[in-house]
Amino acid sequence: MIGSVMISTGALRRNAQALRALVAPAQAAFVVKANAYGHGLVPAARAIEEYADALCVYSVDEGLFLREAGINVPVIILGPVPVERLDDALAQRLQITLWDDGTYLDTVANTARRRGTPFYVHVKVDTGVRRLGLDPAQAPKAIERIARTPGIEIGGIFSHLAAAEELDSAFTLAQVATLEGVVRAVTFKGKVRPLRHIAASAAAMLWPQTRLDLVRIGIALYGLWPSKATRDALPADVQLEPALSFESRLIAVRKIEAGSTVGYGATFRASRPMRIGVVPLGYADGIPRGLSNRGAFIVAGKRCPIVGRVCMNMTMLDLGSTSARPGDRVVLIGAAKEAAVTADDWADWADTINYEIVARLPAELTRTYDG
Repeated sequence: MIGSVMISTGALRRNAQALRALVAPAQAAFVVKANAYGHGLVPAARAIEEYADALCVYSVDEGLFLREAGINVPVIILGPVPVERLDDALAQRLQITLWDDGTYLDTVANTARRRGTPFYVHVKVDTGVRRLGLDPAQAPKAIERIARTPGIEIGGIFSHLAAAEELDSAFTLAQVATLEGVVRAVTFKGKVRPLRHIAASAAAMLWPQTRLDLVRIGIALYGLWPSKATRDALPADVQLEPALSFESRLIAVRKIEAGSTVGYGATFRASRPMRIGVVPLGYADGIPRGLSNRGAFIVAGKRCPIVGRVCMNMTMLDLGSTSARPGDRVVLIGAAKEAAVTADDWADWADTINYEIVARLPAELTRTYDG
């Protein structure tokens, strides 16, 4: 074994249940894009399907993988769908995102009419992130045009929050007010009002008023907190269980003398005789180079500091006073005895966020699943 990622499907299910209860009566859509944040798209989706009112993906291929696996809940594609993939999306009942009412809308409608099947869409409004979405001033008229286009059914009107991790955010409240104002200004002419959604994990936890009709739950499903503020703000009975752990084994143990350097650039120099353990994983395997001379993994139940620069496929550890030998287990993320290393630890060491840590674990790493 060079490296193995272990996923607890039981933790995923328990997180899904707890989060669904937290956001009720709003519906719960679980986000499984980016290979389910590194947890494995299909196995993660299967684990929580029974608790999901919908699943959210980024690409049409992700949606097709879910359908091929027999997953039948509504699937919303949040990213762009190329014109040449519209037939595939419609054939598999995938819902798509619209952010303009121009020629792309006409192409979507033509696809629906040609196949004799309505295309369900979620219309995105830009309330402040400045990525994708209709301008709020033009959105009501655009949504009305979309709604009266034959072959199109609007399943949702939504936006995305920019600063929901903050406990005191006037910007968040302004974004919600903007989306609500757009929806109120639309005349649906007897049709059922589409679902309104704007909240992801952090907003659902910190801002109950943002839950609206549906919440898109991503990072929290995997047992990771969107921010320290969310962990501190929620009552103690709302618990999340990290579902992912990451392990390897030492492939070599080297003895070095005081004054010896370790790794590229000679950025670490030993101040004493040391035993150095070599882990056969590096930045190509999802370990951020920012962990160089900062991070730690667990060997023999103790945190062993990373020394030298993280290499493409290897990382070196100070084994300290342990009696570790080649072949011994290394816990990169997870717990052993009294020691623990978390995705949040990696994020702190690499000056990033836990989302990036798990999402960048390569799909090629072996993943095993247990209940």
